[in-house]
Amino acid sequence: MLDPGKTIKLAKGALFDAEATWKRYLPEADDWQRTALLLTIPLIIVAAILGYAIGLLGSDASFLGRRPTLMSTIVGILMSALAAGVAALVVSTLAGMFGGKRNFALGLAATTFAFVPGYLGGALNWLPWIGSLVALGLFIYALVLLWRIIPIYLEVPDGKRVGHYISSLVTIVVAIMVLGLVLRPVLAPMMPDTTSFSRTNSGDGGPSGLGGVFGQAMRQGELLAAAEEDRYDPPANGKLKEDQVREVVRVVERAAEIMEEKGERIKELSERAENDEALSISEMSELMSGATTMIGLNTIELEIVKSSGGNWAEYEWVKNSLQTAYIQRDSSEAVAHNYELYRKYENKLRPFISR
Repeated sequence: MLDPGKTIKLAKGALFDAEATWKRYLPEADDWQRTALLLTIPLIIVAAILGYAIGLLGSDASFLGRRPTLMSTIVGILMSALAAGVAALVVSTLAGMFGGKRNFALGLAATTFAFVPGYLGGALNWLPWIGSLVALGLFIYALVLLWRIIPIYLEVPDGKRVGHYISSLVTIVVAIMVLGLVLRPVLAPMMPDTTSFSRTNSGDGGPSGLGGVFGQAMRQGELLAAAEEDRYDPPANGKLKEDQVREVVRVVERAAEIMEEKGERIKELSERAENDEALSISEMSELMSGATTMIGLNTIELEIVKSSGGNWAEYEWVKNSLQTAYIQRDSSEAVAHNYELYRKYENKLRPFISR
């Protein structure tokens, strides 16, 4: 099934004449092996080789301030292939749940076509100085294409497109994060140190960062890794201090505010999308980034605690102790003491502790 000429034609069409190319390929899209051999795998390999060449020819201003290695390129190909399979599986599975077609082959074709700009951006990311900006723009364009191709290939109903789209992207990000954490012990010795990149580019997704949904996911992954290192030895008497309880109140209240703000903004942008109003590239990126924040309140609490220099292990112990005090009340001296502290801040804690 290898046909370099057709692969080039399809990739070019996906970039410059997307919708017409999608529709021409649709009759052939029901064979996932054909799509994988004709489009997905060649795109991944060519993008990796192109990125390797650009990185070697570039200066020290290349991506991460270093050049790629043969091993990192091979690992990148493997991870990209896994990510392509995960994305196709998630998009197609959720399409069935949202009233569309549950078809892995169509999902693979749709996600591969949509992310042709993303593969190109991954290679151009190695360009000195401007690489990250070019990659970010192409990645956001890929998200726009994904939004457009889903109803054509997977026939998700109009009224459910936003829900399917956001759910798919959030699930993909989480799945890839988990996959990365699972494979990290195996892959870490093969990969260059990226500490400096994480430190300088894990902020709000400005011009020098990854931005958007993957930038948010990377930051959450870094926070989770940092939280895993936290240790806390509770006092032998099991009693909470009032300043610990006040810190929990501060964190849960701020987390609730962030959730409300993000929820309102996502609702506004979702309604505009459902009404077929055009969203700008920055608004589409904001929608996806906001969706990753909405994965769960616990993740937001984690960021608030860690960004202020707090100890996540201590925070979890305090919150769990308050939960136990709310349920048990007076089963022991420590629980009774903790319940009195809970009662003191009950109006602020109840929505978060009693659910």
